[in-house]
Amino acid sequence: MEMILNHQNIMLALREEMGWPSFKPANDCILWASGQEMAFDVGNQLAHVAQMAGRDVIYTGWASARAKDPTSFAIAYREMATIDIIDRLAPYAADDRSRIILVSTCADEFFAIDRRGSLARVAGKPKGIGKGKALAMKRIKATASMMGDELLANNRFVPPGADWIEPEMRTGTVVRFG
Repeated sequence: MEMILNHQNIMLALREEMGWPSFKPANDCILWASGQEMAFDVGNQLAHVAQMAGRDVIYTGWASARAKDPTSFAIAYREMATIDIIDRLAPYAADDRSRIILVSTCADEFFAIDRRGSLARVAGKPKGIGKGKALAMKRIKATASMMGDELLANNRFVPPGADWIEPEMRTGTVVRFG
C-alpha cells in the first residue's frame, strides 16, 4: 500500500509541477495515469483510454508496485485523425521555478501545459537534458513528499485490457464572473 501511495503522490506532484491545478479545470483535457512499464500493449491501452475519455493522457510507467521511482514517462496525444503514443520522455526543469515539461529523448520536441490547460506539442528541445531531468525529478520527489498519506478516494485500478470508467471528481471547476 505504501508504494502505491508513493506512485500516486509522484503522479500528483508531476501534475502540480507541470502547472495542472488540483481541482477539475474548465478545460479538462488531460488525464493522468500510471501503471506498468511502457510497452506495446500498454501503449495500445493508453490510446484506447485517450479515445474513450476524449483527453490526452500523461503516463508514468513503473517496474513493479514496489518500485520507488518511475521507469518511463509517456503521452497519448490526440491528433485530428490519430492518437500518437510518445514514449521515452524525460521530465525537465530549466530552473527551480519553471514549470516542468516532458522532453522527447528520441525526437526534437517537448510537451508542456499551455495557458489554456491544453497539452502542447512543441518543436525543439532545451539543452542540458540530463541536468534538467535531475532537477525535475528532485522537485517532483520533494513535492510528492509533502503530499498526504492516503490514497485518493477516486483512484481507480484498471486491470490490463479492462474497460476504463471516468472517475467522479470531488472538486468541480472554478467558475469566475466579472
